[in-house]
Amino acid sequence: MADVQRIFWDAEGYAHTDCLYWEGFPRILWDTLRIYHYPDPPQYKGREFTEVGVPRCRATITITHHPTLEWQSIEIEVVGYRLVDAFEVAALKAITTFCEQHPNAVVAYPIGLFPAVFAHDAEWTFRTTYLRRLVGDIAEETLRAVIRYMNAQYRFQSLKQRCMDDMVNLAQDFHRDLTLKDDQIHSLGQGIAGRDTTIGHLEVQILEGDTQILQRNIVIDFLEEQVHDLNQELGDALGHIEMLQEQQMSPLVLNELEEEEEGSEKEPEEIEGVSEIDSEHGDPEPNPQDDDSSSGSASSVGNLDNF
Repeated sequence: MADVQRIFWDAEGYAHTDCLYWEGFPRILWDTLRIYHYPDPPQYKGREFTEVGVPRCRATITITHHPTLEWQSIEIEVVGYRLVDAFEVAALKAITTFCEQHPNAVVAYPIGLFPAVFAHDAEWTFRTTYLRRLVGDIAEETLRAVIRYMNAQYRFQSLKQRCMDDMVNLAQDFHRDLTLKDDQIHSLGQGIAGRDTTIGHLEVQILEGDTQILQRNIVIDFLEEQVHDLNQELGDALGHIEMLQEQQMSPLVLNELEEEEEGSEKEPEEIEGVSEIDSEHGDPEPNPQDDDSSSGSASSVGNLDNF
């Protein structure tokens, strides 16, 4: 951006300049307009932006109304890659448009030799065929103008080549990134394929496990039915055993009750026999040893008194 030194930037990010600070098509255009007494140079407006990852620039050139002649204003919009090359393209198209709109005015000057948009344009063919005045009276001026055109064209081609180099580098970077992403996608695809295979094996194992669980559930249901039947049979057997025990216990209980009744009848008779025997023998006589023991104890007491 060293060529664009005197540029005014507005609040919206647009650059404003007259592009008269380097040799190129903008200066050739202004020198041509000064021949026809334009008071002010054309104004250029441009803004750089990025579109789909590619740096772009949109530029506009405006040539105002002629102050005395009935020449309409010219406004051209172009799209380039940088401000400098976009302004060059805008000036180039402005020169071509000016020559097409005013062929009689430019025929007497070297600018009339400027290439037209269409190579078979009749006006341009006439100007380049009958150029005695250009190679006679103003041959030196014509030669200088042609040299300027060639220099401007060379500069413009250099700018385009620089932009093309940038585009090639950008395309190579994109291609490198895309190749890397393709490799990553391929690796991820292989990983996904491996995971799909693993998932397939796991699904087969899950199906086999479900089948085994179903079979086990069937076996468990069958065993539960058998356990239920066995519990019922066990309950019936226990009930039968209790019934048999009750049947066996009832005779024993009757025998015990009879024995208890017989025993209760015999006990009063034995008590009565004992009382009759006691009444026949009378009261028992006292034991003669009791007196001896009492006398002995008394004598022992007397002996203690002697002490």
